[in-house]
Amino acid sequence: MNQVAALLPQSRHLFSKLRHFTDQKSLPDGKSLHVHLLKTGLFPACALLSSTLLNFYAKCHLFSEARLLFAEMPHKEDAVSWNILINSYSQLGLAHYSFSALQLFKEMLQHRSLPNSHTFAGIFSAAAILEDEVMARQAHCVVVKFVDSCDVFVYSSMLNVYCKLGFLDGGRKVFDEMPDRNSITWSTMISGYASQRLGNEAFGVFRGMMSEGEEEVNEFGVTSVLSAFTSAEFVDNGKQVHSLAIKNGLSEIVSVGNAVVTMYAKCGSLKDAVRVFELSTDKNSITWSAMITGHAQSGDGEKALVLFKEMHFRGMKPSKYTIVGVLNACSDTEEIIMGKQVHAYLVKLGFEFQMYIMTALIDMYAKCGFIVEAQKGFDHLHDADLVLWTSMIGGYVQNGDNESAISLYCRMQMEGIAPNELTMASVLKACSSLSALEQGKQIHAHVVKNGFTLEVPIGSALSTMYAKCGSLDDGNAVFRRMPARDVVS
Repeated sequence: MNQVAALLPQSRHLFSKLRHFTDQKSLPDGKSLHVHLLKTGLFPACALLSSTLLNFYAKCHLFSEARLLFAEMPHKEDAVSWNILINSYSQLGLAHYSFSALQLFKEMLQHRSLPNSHTFAGIFSAAAILEDEVMARQAHCVVVKFVDSCDVFVYSSMLNVYCKLGFLDGGRKVFDEMPDRNSITWSTMISGYASQRLGNEAFGVFRGMMSEGEEEVNEFGVTSVLSAFTSAEFVDNGKQVHSLAIKNGLSEIVSVGNAVVTMYAKCGSLKDAVRVFELSTDKNSITWSAMITGHAQSGDGEKALVLFKEMHFRGMKPSKYTIVGVLNACSDTEEIIMGKQVHAYLVKLGFEFQMYIMTALIDMYAKCGFIVEAQKGFDHLHDADLVLWTSMIGGYVQNGDNESAISLYCRMQMEGIAPNELTMASVLKACSSLSALEQGKQIHAHVVKNGFTLEVPIGSALSTMYAKCGSLDDGNAVFRRMPARDVVS
């Protein structure tokens, strides 16, 4: 006999009403019933009604009331009441609630209440939201210790957190141990590889899914594996998946069409991308963005700008990636008027504080020769990252303002921003142009101090700097120590 059947008729009626109030999120009715349960002593005496009342408050997101109720409940030996709170916290998908879920899990273990598969599903979800590797691994260990056999839901949650955190070895181990897989777990494993640009591994899992024959080709598997194909070497794999999508009647689904266009564009097969794009009857902003970015990356800036204008005319709102593609197109075509219009547009969209976009904007102004506007954009940001600093230094060098490039590099050092190879190569180029040997030697010292090797970007820039400054012996010494050389060096 289950718990509901074991209730007296009156209690069964109260249980049904409370479930209904929970579904409707009816606070006045639920609170009124809470008062009735207190008066009759059914709370906290009846474990099922008590946990159902707890679920009511949790589902209504009244967590202060839920925690007070939970503290008064004597029935904490099993996992039911713990799971209600843990899963309600994690299902909201917010960091502070996920943290509360993890804290409650620790309390549960201290209380010696045994977790079950529902507990772990909530914990792995919370760990994924918080990107908490330590908790994910600890929870995995607890699963091994306390749970004899996991259901697919727990395995899926474990797999999701490992893939989201980029620990694909752990994720693959979980995936391989799963007794049963469904379309979600297959797609999660594929997406995990795709997120790390591991196209071969993603395609291998996709083929495994097909060969087992237990899962039909579906839009999630197709879009996941297509997102892994980001360079020309994968275009044939992409065509195979595209053919499968057509064969299985998936090509008309918007998400699949977007993924196909994006794949062809990223793989440099613009003819195929254009063909699919033009045949599509349901284009959205993602489809347009893929085409614009693809043309910009292939060097056809003029076509990218034409597409952006048409996209804007059709009322499609661009994403930040579209904006970057358009700014890159403006850089390539030196379309400063269009670039300034895009600048005004991105401010209107609230993108002016996003580093990814501002780097492209500064690069556009610098390449078009408007270095003052580039500097204004740079100064507008208070927490510029390394990429932005490097872009601004490179912009000065490109426009012949080498003193400002060196000055900005010194300022960067004072602010504690560690340079990368591109930063060093740019500032060395500035020293070369100025024949500033002493400053060049100081930069060389920074190269050594920061542990950079004399690979082509830095080694070539150093040897060129010494040669242009008339210090041929130093230049030859650098040249001889380079592990590889290009035409410039």
